[in-house]
Amino acid sequence: MKKRMVALLCAGLVAASLAGCSGKKADAPAEPKATEAAGSEAAGSEAATEAAKANTDFPKKNIKIIVPYDAGGGVDITTRILAEAAGKDYFNGHSLIVENMAGGGAVIGQTAVANADPDGYTLLAYTSAVVNNPLLKDVTFTLDSFKTLGMVCFDPEILVVPPNSPYKTWDEFVAYAKENTVKVATPGHSTSHHIAAIQLAKEYGLKFEYLHNDSASVQMQQLMGGHCDAAMMAAGETVSQIGDGTIIGLAVGAEERVADIPDVPTFLELGGTMVNGAFRGYACPAGVPDDVYQVLCEEFDKIATSDKFITGMKDAAIPYSYKNAADFQAYANQCYKDIEALVPELKGSK
Repeated sequence: MKKRMVALLCAGLVAASLAGCSGKKADAPAEPKATEAAGSEAAGSEAATEAAKANTDFPKKNIKIIVPYDAGGGVDITTRILAEAAGKDYFNGHSLIVENMAGGGAVIGQTAVANADPDGYTLLAYTSAVVNNPLLKDVTFTLDSFKTLGMVCFDPEILVVPPNSPYKTWDEFVAYAKENTVKVATPGHSTSHHIAAIQLAKEYGLKFEYLHNDSASVQMQQLMGGHCDAAMMAAGETVSQIGDGTIIGLAVGAEERVADIPDVPTFLELGGTMVNGAFRGYACPAGVPDDVYQVLCEEFDKIATSDKFITGMKDAAIPYSYKNAADFQAYANQCYKDIEALVPELKGSK
């Protein structure tokens, strides 16, 4: 898989709020109390101002972003693009350091961030696996273990096969998979790609067996090495390979054809219903203090909407789609409700 350069993330500047107190006008004897109240208010204001100044000291060192997948996949590439865009122009001149911590369908990395010191120096590359894993696996964290910083990508699902596959079109694939078991590679049990494959098999009555791993790069190796018949991936992870003929795209789960792979039809135009994809964004441990969280959110907003980051995403053929912290959290919460309805079926699949 072609190497793409790199980097990302993070989040923003601080705002401190303080509440003033007011007193009721009184008779002459009460004037000293009013003076005391005014003095207290001034003291409180001064303390809040000093606290706000202290808050701007964050961060005092580099910030680490844990990518819970192997290097080379879409989440890793997106994060490195974000880190590259950030450079030393944000976070008081400190850098964003990308660390891969793959395993367990993202559980290992997610658990590490959930349990990290909530000081704002450890962030998570946050994907739909954060929604799925607490519902489907025995994990020690929940959706509420994290606070979102923002979403930067929505990448539609795509079904791909190797060039020597006996089926070169979606119709040929469906005809074969209705009669024969097809081994489909995914980047982990209960990931958005696994769920999409289950939904696809259910809609068309297909016979799927799953080969789970920890990243798109491993999926590609398995596909090219003949270890599986097909793979359910994010479209952005396949653009280069489809373009040079390394793999064949059969159908994509977008409302319209993806501009970078215009010859791949959508499931909709093929008579199906699937519009599905993987989201990518960033989050911090839920216990991060509000003032630090504000810095992270505001800085992240600046980086994620910068020309440098958007251009980097376009050059890497990764679909850019931005949601701020609040909107991203609402979206993740809705995804949780949607996946919750599929839990019995997912727990019964391998």
